Amino acid sequence: MIEINRHIEILLLSNDCVIVPGFGGFMAHHVDARYDGRDNMFLPPLRTVGFNPQLTMNDSLLALSYVETYDISYPEALRRIEDEVVEIRQSLENEGKFEIENIGMLFLNEDGNISFEPCEAGILTPDFYGLGGFDMLPIAQIGNGEQQNENQNVAMTVNLAKEEQPVKNEPEAPAVPASNSVFIAEEEEEEEKAEFISIKKSWLRNMAAACIALIAFFTISTPLGSPTIEKSQIDTGMLTRIMPKEIAPVKSNELLLPTDEPKLMETTPTDKAEKAPAIAQDREIATPSTSYYSIVLASRVTKRNAASYVEHLQGKGFKEARVLITDNNVKVIYGNYRSESEAYNTLNRLHTNEAFTDGWITKVKE
Repeated sequence: MIEINRHIEILLLSNDCVIVPGFGGFMAHHVDARYDGRDNMFLPPLRTVGFNPQLTMNDSLLALSYVETYDISYPEALRRIEDEVVEIRQSLENEGKFEIENIGMLFLNEDGNISFEPCEAGILTPDFYGLGGFDMLPIAQIGNGEQQNENQNVAMTVNLAKEEQPVKNEPEAPAVPASNSVFIAEEEEEEEKAEFISIKKSWLRNMAAACIALIAFFTISTPLGSPTIEKSQIDTGMLTRIMPKEIAPVKSNELLLPTDEPKLMETTPTDKAEKAPAIAQDREIATPSTSYYSIVLASRVTKRNAASYVEHLQGKGFKEARVLITDNNVKVIYGNYRSESEAYNTLNRLHTNEAFTDGWITKVKE
């Protein structure tokens, strides 16, 4: 199962270049926002990816991602990457293409070279998440559309005027008897009275609400005089049963009153003797830290893997190999050198050994 796709996608979130050792490098590029004249649409900015088959040197970025994800050693991570690269090349030879999810498609052309076609939507970028395109017509097209709408409105009004002209004279309504007119007049008077009563009800509701607010204000407001202090009636016996036995309860007849003037704390000779070591400890002078240079053989590994790797190196005769644990990293280092040049000389001398091929120099502070 090829798992390198997910690692490349995650590493491209915070890096502009991810190199697959022995295969090639994927490089991210920024594309500015643009206007598509065919669809009359503004497109948001994005990040796209390119592929360079010449970048094959290992920069340890992909290998460290395998180490942190699967809790394996650095050499084992390199072996996994090599196996997956072999599978990708076999897929290219058999099918002529290989898809890297959410990144693009690799093709094998007639010359035997690898070409790459990125995804049109670009790669996932948190800075551009949620940005979408929007339509915007040119001003000329907007003016033509408004003119067409005006012409349509004028045509509709003309048609309506023509339809309203041939109006037939309708016969007049018959006269209403006198008896019916009396009932109509009474109904109109009742409607007027109902409207008049509804207005007065609203006034009454407002007046009632105002009265209720005034009554509540005078009843709830506190008096301006001096407040009375209520004595608490707490059962001290229950508190005595709840509190631990080591805490002595305060007697009921003793009353603690706060004083306006602060009292000076009395110090006993025993208190002074206890404070003396603390003052002496604060006045201790920190010893200056020492530093040295060493060769880093593995970094960002677990403690278990680091210990096993040190045993493996010491078994091969490198007795100075050891584990260095810092606040945020675990390393396997070799040697203790006073100067950086001395460390580089040793690294150049041991560079032919497989364990020192990817080594580098670091400064260790103790």
